[in-house]
Amino acid sequence: MKRILNTILLIGILSGVFVSCDSDDVGGNLYTFTGEMVGQYLQNDTVQFSEFVRLLDTTNVMGLLNSYGSYTCFAPTNDAMHAFYKEKGKNSLSDFSLDSLQVIAYDHIIDGAVVLYSNFIDGRIPEITMSDRNITIHFTDSVTWVNYDEAKGNENAYIINKDVVKHNGVLHVISKVLNPSREGIVEAIAKETDFSIFYQALIETGMADSLLKIEDETYDKTEYAYLITKTLDDGSWYYEDIPDARRYRYTVLMESNETMNANNIYNIEDLKTYAAGIYDEVYPEDANVREITDRHNSLNRFIAYHLIDKQLSKFTFIDAYDTDHMIRTPGRDMYEYVETMCPNTLIEVKKERATGTTNIFNYLPETGDALYLSDTFYDKTTTNGIYHEIDGMLVYSKQVDNMLSSKRLRFDAASFFPELTNNNMRGSRYKQNTTSSLYDTPDLKYQIPRNYIARITSSEQTVVQYLTPYYKYQDYEGDEIFLTASTGKLYDFSIITPPIPAGTYEIRFGYLTNGKRGVAQLYFDNIPCGVPLNLNKSAVDNGWEEPGSDSSDPYGYDNDKYMSNLGYMKAPACFKVIKADWTSGENARYCNAAIRKILGTFTFSEAGHHVFAIKGLSGGEFMFDYMEFVPTSALESEDIY
Repeated sequence: MKRILNTILLIGILSGVFVSCDSDDVGGNLYTFTGEMVGQYLQNDTVQFSEFVRLLDTTNVMGLLNSYGSYTCFAPTNDAMHAFYKEKGKNSLSDFSLDSLQVIAYDHIIDGAVVLYSNFIDGRIPEITMSDRNITIHFTDSVTWVNYDEAKGNENAYIINKDVVKHNGVLHVISKVLNPSREGIVEAIAKETDFSIFYQALIETGMADSLLKIEDETYDKTEYAYLITKTLDDGSWYYEDIPDARRYRYTVLMESNETMNANNIYNIEDLKTYAAGIYDEVYPEDANVREITDRHNSLNRFIAYHLIDKQLSKFTFIDAYDTDHMIRTPGRDMYEYVETMCPNTLIEVKKERATGTTNIFNYLPETGDALYLSDTFYDKTTTNGIYHEIDGMLVYSKQVDNMLSSKRLRFDAASFFPELTNNNMRGSRYKQNTTSSLYDTPDLKYQIPRNYIARITSSEQTVVQYLTPYYKYQDYEGDEIFLTASTGKLYDFSIITPPIPAGTYEIRFGYLTNGKRGVAQLYFDNIPCGVPLNLNKSAVDNGWEEPGSDSSDPYGYDNDKYMSNLGYMKAPACFKVIKADWTSGENARYCNAAIRKILGTFTFSEAGHHVFAIKGLSGGEFMFDYMEFVPTSALESEDIY
């Protein structure tokens, strides 16, 4: 209810932030509606929806669906409603409490977005329902399932009629009432009897206590309405919004008892022995830590390496960021690096272009070993997270550590911050950047309140934005972190990086130049990275030549060396602008505005986080696209991608 009240208040403050499907503006804040509303359509079809209408009337939601706004409604039929009553041991709607009826109603409505069938992905719809739940879509040859559960088979809900477009939204008629889990992630895993060994270790190590948070109740979106300077109704190429909430979410990767047994693990004592065999080699200094609740203990590390403080569905491990900005030809494999709750460790997620295989975890080139999500047990959604079965033993072994510390690690800027994933910002505009008819949909810029992101520290005058992917951006994965300062002020902020393995690295910062950027001093771990960086200068001003423009250097390799001596690099050739407009080039390597600044060479004696800090020295903007950590041993063999 807090969420609904906040939404109503915000609409009052920001009239016109959301646009209706066909609103008729007659001046000021007054609107007249000339078409049938979502609510009216339901009320007029008593044969199909009289029970659902009764639910909406009882909970006072019907008024919302008959008002100005943008709504998506998954509408169960009368047969579906009656079947739900029977399933719950009830005779009618009146047998339910009002609180439970409100939850049921909210489960079926997305407020603030019109999600057409063409926007569906095989996986979780980014937009959340009024009850703070994601709706999952699963396509088969003949049926589109909603919130599909393998165990239920044909008992799942499916779409009977799609895209019933009305004046203020769209309806999808469904065969069954949606009833998502209300359990926390630990409670849900407790009931998975095929994973009892993992669950026992999760509890006994105390790591289950790290998976309990749901939401920051002190966050109130309405307090930040002043940050909005451009609404969707303004008709610009972009509009602004504020995060709806500050949710905490988790992902758990689990081995089944069957997988454990295949590795001679039949109980928690066997798992302790197995974990010690892996982690005592990686952390020999902690080999004698016996207390399993100690974060340095081998079993504790084993369990913690399976836990992630981001909610990552099968789609959002990596596929959600594979927009049309990415070059998808063979050899341009895509990588994502995910931090785990095991201190200072990463999981590599690979997408292989040649085979189209996705979600390849910790691939070891020497042996070809890798892990994958189960084909049948994945995307198990709970109140505060999601869990999946992994098909082998997931460990941060010496081999994995060596693999990660000997290759280029490229992080998209948005991947640094769990808040962007957990609150439906990162990965939410996939369809707009993979469907040509949706390319020119106005871009969504999130105004990020100060202290909303734990790993960004900023001065009061610094304004932080997350720019979702847009077809005119020449950005890696299409998105960027964008900063400005309030009028007459200078930005000043610092960012904590993901953990980097021990070693010596060349570190680079990827950005896009234009005439509005200004000058800034960059620091890494409090060390100034050379002289102040003029972000207004194009790549040409920093030695860039278009590859092929010099017949004596057809691939631009000599020019690469020249730029490197100046402290710069061309952008990698693995991404591009979808539509040449503000910038051009067949890929970012050919773009005279895309550039990498070499921050310097740094040696880390142990794995850990680091601090990237920026102080503005003149007015202007700052954009942060990606960051690279390249072991010096890999520099000579590094490719252009």
